[in-house]
Amino acid sequence: MSKWVKFALWAFFLGLYFLPMPAFAGPGYACSVAEIFECTAVAGCQRVSAAQANLPPFVTLDVKQKRLFSGLFGGEGLFEPGEVYEDPNVLILHGRHGLLTWSAVVDKASSQMSMSIANLNKTYAQFGACTPQP
Repeated sequence: MSKWVKFALWAFFLGLYFLPMPAFAGPGYACSVAEIFECTAVAGCQRVSAAQANLPPFVTLDVKQKRLFSGLFGGEGLFEPGEVYEDPNVLILHGRHGLLTWSAVVDKASSQMSMSIANLNKTYAQFGACTPQP
């Protein structure tokens, strides 16, 4: 093999090593839901309790499994696995179950979380804070 071919292969593999890759943190984030708003097209949005919305007051965002779980430390999976985007500043998860869709955004610097669960004719907007889990 010529010197240039060896150099080209070496440079190619070295370049692959330095490509930006998504950085995945620990297995998940434990989140407490502070506020929930139920929104409809006709009535607009109104604040409701977790019990009224039939939603858990605590959730776990599992990065590895790409899922949203009820309660802290896991619990029942609320939806099928979705997609994850993570960088040093933000974590975004989203997925669906039938006609329901969900998305969650966590600002890593402030630990603030915004989440939505949407269905036909009704959407729940949730706000709270998350703590990374080891």
